[in-house]
Amino acid sequence: IGFNYLGRVGAGSGQASGDIWEMRQDSWSVTGTAAAIPMPLMHTVELNAGTVDTAAGPRLRAGWTWARSVLDHTQVGRLSELWFDALAGICAHVRGGGGGLTPSDILPASLTQHQIDELCRTTAVADILPLTPLQRGLLYHADLAHRTGDDVYAVQIDVTLSGRLDPHRLREAVHSAVRRHPHLAARFHHQFDQPVQVVPADPEVPWQFVDLSAEQRADDTIAQLCRAERAAVCDLAEHSAVRVALIRTAPDRHRLVLTNHHIVLDGWSLPVLLHEMFAGYYGQRLPAPAPYRTFLRWLDERDLPAARAAWRDVLTGVDTPTLVAPQARSEPAPRQVTSLRVSAPDTQALDELARSHHTTVSTVLQAAFAQVLGWLTGQHDVMFGTVVSGRSAEVADVDSMVGLLINTVPTRATITSGTTTAGLLAQLRDRRNRTLDHDHLALNEIHRISGQQRLFDTVFVYENYPTDAATFSGPDGLTVTDLAARDYYHYPLTIQAVPGDELDLRIQYRTDVFDNSSIAALAERLRQVLAAMIADPTQPLSSITLSAPVHNGGAVNGRPAPPGPADVRNGESRRDNGFDGPTDLVEQILTDIFAQVLDVDSPVGVHDSFFDLGGDSLSAMRAIAAVNTALDCRLAVSALFDAPTVFELSRHVRGHAVSAEGVPAVGPAVDG
Repeated sequence: IGFNYLGRVGAGSGQASGDIWEMRQDSWSVTGTAAAIPMPLMHTVELNAGTVDTAAGPRLRAGWTWARSVLDHTQVGRLSELWFDALAGICAHVRGGGGGLTPSDILPASLTQHQIDELCRTTAVADILPLTPLQRGLLYHADLAHRTGDDVYAVQIDVTLSGRLDPHRLREAVHSAVRRHPHLAARFHHQFDQPVQVVPADPEVPWQFVDLSAEQRADDTIAQLCRAERAAVCDLAEHSAVRVALIRTAPDRHRLVLTNHHIVLDGWSLPVLLHEMFAGYYGQRLPAPAPYRTFLRWLDERDLPAARAAWRDVLTGVDTPTLVAPQARSEPAPRQVTSLRVSAPDTQALDELARSHHTTVSTVLQAAFAQVLGWLTGQHDVMFGTVVSGRSAEVADVDSMVGLLINTVPTRATITSGTTTAGLLAQLRDRRNRTLDHDHLALNEIHRISGQQRLFDTVFVYENYPTDAATFSGPDGLTVTDLAARDYYHYPLTIQAVPGDELDLRIQYRTDVFDNSSIAALAERLRQVLAAMIADPTQPLSSITLSAPVHNGGAVNGRPAPPGPADVRNGESRRDNGFDGPTDLVEQILTDIFAQVLDVDSPVGVHDSFFDLGGDSLSAMRAIAAVNTALDCRLAVSALFDAPTVFELSRHVRGHAVSAEGVPAVGPAVDG
């Protein structure tokens, strides 16, 4: 038994010729009158083919090897003729408009030939791509938006340009950028078992130029145009997910409105795409684009069993989701954004805190958000979603890739009464390291692993991608004078952190879940938590106190909100009106537990008796169980009878709370 190499088939220019062919018999190779070379056979019949450059152009050359004891020269000659005839028939079919994609062409998408033909029946198709895990979730939200008008994931970038601008040149630059990234013009189909995005052979995105320079109420017209653009990108089956409008508002003044559904672009990709558009406008040469398919292929090759095991390990023991709005409706709801600016000195202090604990500013902010969630929910083991970039260094040119690479994964924080800032940062860093290589796993798969239908309804986003508007300007005097973005999430509560000399914390919320006063209280709580973390990373988080009295700041989930930080109206606090509000975290958590257990609609004061508010022995047992869980202590039910007010019970908590290490706690656990 011997062996022989198998050559590859070369396509050449698609031409086929049957007049050049070579035959080998048994162990002898014969080409014209060339000398024979003994050679052992591996197969009865073997074909090696390739293209050969000749004066007339490339020609296909086929070499046949066969066992003379089985076949003769005439039979092999006929086999070769039939093979060339089949190739000629294929070429004629393609020249006549036949051919197209096959299942192997579109991997890792998984469709049958019949399904591919169905998609290609009415449209010239260049490629068919699978969806990432997050894209599958966004496709659901796009369908919901198309039915209800809730365009939450319609992202809009509004760039104000001053100076001379050629609309035709800019339009061509936009289309050139789309041709570099043709999946931006994809249509999304989910009639098969696996949803797919279909890339057209001639990718274009809708463009319109509107001259409003002579219109008196241009702002109203622009607002109406922007709404229409957002609605259009939510119809992913019939319309492009990207649209561009150029609006002339005055001589030498324009607004470029780029609208996209989040399903095709993440935040990192937007400045990359805008840079390419303006580079094309100025005639700059760009390197070859990084194909989005490269990322999808990398994603398909991930080790799913290892990812499931890593997330199962991190989520062990999770038995309760962290929900700030468990009864929130799925119908469209108004959203608002408020901003908390962190001063430059405090921003620098947060950077130093992160460096000194070998972590990132994002992790520091997550630790602060976890504490706020504990305050909101009364839980000491909290979960929230974190948006991860998905841009693995294993993917070639991933930094310049345009598309949706991000994913949303859970972040878990567990805090006892003895947990310090340093300890919490180490905990988050350790859990992050254990799942870092598995950020690609679909959130619904993570839910299945945890045994929960939902793990969280809040999300944290750290937007650290580069955005430099100066790169959009050119030598002809065209400059960017303003850049505004509309970017929402469907969650009831989202924290978007934008780094800079002054850290910008944007609190995005649904107005049917939170009112303005409760969000103001939440923002102030977040500010105070950050200040306390900076002041002393070794201090137990449970010892953080408020700087002023607080009161309930509004309705959350149909019940009074957890006590917020100082909210003084007209220079007069609630205490001045005969109400003694909580002054530290222990009292805040206890008043919240009293209100929940007793279903009290009005605020609970620190000197209100549990039993005067309607408590009995059964509800006392429930209250003490909640206190022991939230504050990591070991109170007996009799403690509530001995100390029926929040003020008195808080003293018991301080004397009996025990940290995870067995050290008497200074204060309660900051849940989250």
